[in-house]
Amino acid sequence: MPGSSAVSGVLLAAGSSERFDDDMPKQLLPVEGEPLVRRTARRALASRLAEVIVVVGHQARQVSAALRGLPVRIVENPAFQTGQASSVRVGLEAVDSSSTASLFMPADQPNLDSWVIDALIGLFESTGGPIVVPTFEGVRAAPVLFARSLFDELQGLVGDIGGRQLFPRHADGIVELPLADTGPLADLDTQEDRKKLGL
Repeated sequence: MPGSSAVSGVLLAAGSSERFDDDMPKQLLPVEGEPLVRRTARRALASRLAEVIVVVGHQARQVSAALRGLPVRIVENPAFQTGQASSVRVGLEAVDSSSTASLFMPADQPNLDSWVIDALIGLFESTGGPIVVPTFEGVRAAPVLFARSLFDELQGLVGDIGGRQLFPRHADGIVELPLADTGPLADLDTQEDRKKLGL
């Protein structure tokens, strides 16, 4: 396995899961015996990421407890209700000053694996592209890597879209990683998604 990279991972786990329509936030949904947020964090830790930062907000205490024992850094976003951009900003503030890029990962991709993360990091290292994104049949998905040169722009984001707001501004600099199937990119937004994923 290649050595560690200089890329930081930011796991976005602060949302209130409004579309999920369940008393339990989806971050805590059991998947193969462990909470979804812990499963995603473990896979991030198994990759070449130099560090893993987890941004919590909704039910912060319970989500943080689900990560107990893992070597992640937990930061809380008190303004999580204002949208995903606020969690991007909070996560960036915690990123190590030596990091060359940050990979932003949603906490709701139960099949995301470390090899996808490593492939995105490798593509960034080989191309220097300021934005690296996975795709399936031409559709872009998460997680998304942003080079340090874009950190200031990310810090200026507002609303609930997050880093995707930068895509139109840097269309020529986006490097895509085509995947053979959509499995690793599938996310869990609704109860219908839960049924499709067999969870």
